[in-house]
Amino acid sequence: MAKSVEEILANVDLYAEDQRENLLAAAAAARTRSPIPHTDADGGYHLLTRYEDVRTVCADPERFSSRQPGIRGVPVRVIPIDSDPPLHREYRKILNPYFARSFLLRYEGQLREIARAAIASFVDKGACDVVQDFAIPFSAGSLARVVFATENQDLVARGVAAAKQAALTSSPESFQALAGLAVEALAEAEGGGEDTVLRALATATVGGRPLTLEERLGMVTTLFLGGLDTTRGVIANIACHLATRPDVEPILRRPGGWQRELEEFLRYETTVAFMARTAVRDTEIGGVPVKEGERIAVLFAAANRDPVWFERPDELVFDRPNVPHLAFGFGIHRCLGLHFARIQLAIAFEELLARTTNFRLAGGAGIPRQAGLSLNSPHRLDVLFDAFA
Repeated sequence: MAKSVEEILANVDLYAEDQRENLLAAAAAARTRSPIPHTDADGGYHLLTRYEDVRTVCADPERFSSRQPGIRGVPVRVIPIDSDPPLHREYRKILNPYFARSFLLRYEGQLREIARAAIASFVDKGACDVVQDFAIPFSAGSLARVVFATENQDLVARGVAAAKQAALTSSPESFQALAGLAVEALAEAEGGGEDTVLRALATATVGGRPLTLEERLGMVTTLFLGGLDTTRGVIANIACHLATRPDVEPILRRPGGWQRELEEFLRYETTVAFMARTAVRDTEIGGVPVKEGERIAVLFAAANRDPVWFERPDELVFDRPNVPHLAFGFGIHRCLGLHFARIQLAIAFEELLARTTNFRLAGGAGIPRQAGLSLNSPHRLDVLFDAFA
């Protein structure tokens, strides 16, 4: 049974399933009472609910460290997410060129092939689970093709399979298997070949030294962690609106694209709902004292519903002007893969709607959603559709 707003505010737990449904309502209530509540959950942390507070903390790594970006901890290195300046700058300098829009577009044809293959597996049935049948194979396949960018088709195929497994289970074993493939791919990249992100990791230096194996694996792990569940979640969220709102399909089919509407989808359902920071010294946020070592939960999902910045924040407003959302974060840790995500989302729905129309929820199907980092994202979405001949 879902907890009420008052029950949630008594002790917020971002991972509690019984708080998921009313968590953003609780954050909205907190903004008018005590906008930076403290909770005892997971060792204790301050919770940021206002847009300005989130931006302030994300823009100030000298006071708020990213060295442990998970509320419950992260068992492996996730470079550069868990890095502070000046090393963070060096890591991003290595990766940035390979996630520029101009570089990623060289893979557009291959990404479309991955989308079409996934769609072909279910289109004749007139029904599918968007998450398992489309979002996961497309996002995992896209990541494997871009990160394991090699002519070694066996390695790519195994990378796709490992990425799918990691997306499905998020188990330590699945990420261990992914790391093993990363080692193999890095070894291959060291031997030469095309200009790829793995080739860059195999040859890059920081501070005049080569990257360690831990650093290389940390970066590859981050690319998959950052790209698997997030893109899957956005595809599922948009598909859910496609199946429940008649105004969405015409928007997605609009000639010239739907860039503004995509930004509104991202604001409204922020796929990475929160990250953590740690106070480097005694300080304050919005007038609230924070001691050195105390933890802060940066709740992007609540910041993107702040009525100070967004009129009608709890509605999808497709003609909203100049959406300055925080779905990709803010400051030096703004999402490395934001261009990749936008390219994938455009391809996913262009290819899906080239073969299908008239999406609707399967009769009697619920929409099971999940608490935690991908707040409220469906983990199953059973739909019916009409296929074009």
